Amino acid sequence: MDALNAIETRVKLPVALAVLGSLLWILMATATVIESDTYRYATVLLTLIGGYYSYTRLSFVRMHWAGWLCIAWTLYAVARFLLLIYSSPDRQRGASEWLYFFPLFFPFLGAALVVYRPYVSRILAGYFVLALIFLLILTDYRGILSGEPVTPMIQHNRIHGAVACGFMLIGAFFWMMHNLCHHAWSDWRLRLSVTCTPPIVLLSLLNIFGSKSKGVWMAMAITLPLIYLLAHGYMRARFIRVLGAAMAICLVAGIALFWGNIAQTAGPTINAIGATVQELSNSGDVSSAVHDAIRSEDTPLSMNERMQLWTNAWEIFRTSPVFGQGNDWLESWQKTEYANVGYTLLHNGYLEILVRHGLFGLTVFALLLAVFVDAIRRARRLGLMSLQAAHAYYASIAYFCLTLLSNSNNRLAIGESFFMIVAAIAFHCLILIEIQEKGWPEEKA
Repeated sequence: MDALNAIETRVKLPVALAVLGSLLWILMATATVIESDTYRYATVLLTLIGGYYSYTRLSFVRMHWAGWLCIAWTLYAVARFLLLIYSSPDRQRGASEWLYFFPLFFPFLGAALVVYRPYVSRILAGYFVLALIFLLILTDYRGILSGEPVTPMIQHNRIHGAVACGFMLIGAFFWMMHNLCHHAWSDWRLRLSVTCTPPIVLLSLLNIFGSKSKGVWMAMAITLPLIYLLAHGYMRARFIRVLGAAMAICLVAGIALFWGNIAQTAGPTINAIGATVQELSNSGDVSSAVHDAIRSEDTPLSMNERMQLWTNAWEIFRTSPVFGQGNDWLESWQKTEYANVGYTLLHNGYLEILVRHGLFGLTVFALLLAVFVDAIRRARRLGLMSLQAAHAYYASIAYFCLTLLSNSNNRLAIGESFFMIVAAIAFHCLILIEIQEKGWPEEKA
């Protein structure tokens, strides 16, 4: 009996728990629609479900070493945080430090996803129908067409909304590709995905444009060709080619229609970057080029503030490059050159990690990400995951990593819920791989 059939037949959920858990998984993903802490409550409940079934039905599956690494990292992060607080009660307590405690949930969320594997099609359908409804209702068509910056969905600001729309676009596209490749037209999953995906993709692109977030524009400009390269191998049917061509035409037409607005939004930043690169090539002094760019009146405000934030963060990182400064970093921030920049959200996810946990922390998270990607690769090879689902996973991670270059999305609800889902999928694959390779033990009479 293979792993997928074993889950279908050996793990039976009560109807009420099946419905509750499916709703919780949808709520985990709704941070892309409404920026709230709902996903955290869903995480706790799903962790309890995953822990229960790990003990009662999946106890024969050994926890992968990456799971133990997640637990060890969490204990390290919590102990360090408490030690610094205890050693000086008057010190500041950092900002968003709890984000680094979340790996504790990863392996248990993976177990929860295993037991809800038979309901994934319905969970995805529910989420994308919900996403389409919100896109149709909440898109500020008039504001976007007039060239005004808008905040997509129900998010705290337009950057958050743009990042969320990117996730919806990627997910919906590969959801449709999966159904086109695996189901007949008579199947409700195919009909629903073909109906929902084109408007989700187009409305997501429209909202990303309307957000005027240059960082998300850059991330999407790189991710869209990656999506094509991943998907072109199975985009052979005439219907798929026609649909893809229609989306491409709409994209090109949109760029042509709004080119003036695009150039007006991104032009000053591109010019300022070009000037900084030119000075750097002439002088070879990175610090001097950055400081000159900050002092220049030609540098746009958003770029200027980011350069100040990044300069401060780099200054802090250089004092503790290996392990970072933990929750002490805010105290050091007050002594940096541009401490009066106005806020401490670093607008770079990698620097967020480096100032707190240094190269050690960044290495641990990079190692976990490598394990996750390898788990997807192995699951795909064993037939436990479709190629389209694997491509959605890869493209989403690439997109998110690109957005981290210009914004601290790992400190947002979108980023936290994304980490939870990415980790859950990977650990779910690791569990299925072990069941596939070793088999489900015989039930005792």
